[in-house]
Amino acid sequence: MEERHDLTTLEVLTIGIKAEMAAVALYTKMKGMAAAKDMKETMDYLIGQEERHEAFMRKAFTDQFPDVELKVPKNTIVPMVDENLSEEAGMKELFEAAMEAEKKANIFYTDLASETRDPNSRKLLEYIASMERSHLSILQAEYHQFELSTDQDLDDFLRGERLMHFGP
Repeated sequence: MEERHDLTTLEVLTIGIKAEMAAVALYTKMKGMAAAKDMKETMDYLIGQEERHEAFMRKAFTDQFPDVELKVPKNTIVPMVDENLSEEAGMKELFEAAMEAEKKANIFYTDLASETRDPNSRKLLEYIASMERSHLSILQAEYHQFELSTDQDLDDFLRGERLMHFGP
């Protein structure tokens, strides 16, 4: 990860909240573009996970800073997915951006977990990092299916027209 200054708990929480909000927006867009019911359901799952992470962080913010108004930063040290995407981005570009975002989120939370001294914060950050890794695996599997379904020769293959025939 890029070199950065030491982050305060307040900065970590607001950056995390922003990242989770961006992920929800991206998965919502992908769900809207998905043709297959299974992919829509996967996006619903990912949306729910990211909303849950955001809720964890909002609660932690409120618990730790009850007198501070939450202000989600416009810019952060963690690159946001939407910074590099055009409005016309297709599903392939969205998948690639989502996978890259999950990789960066995993690194971000893993790095923070290794730097924190508070065991409860470390556990939460490690948990979120592991969830981001699992999201990456889910996205990679869905992306593979997406690529298969967009292959023009898939119908021929499934009918057996492109299979090698063995026999006497």
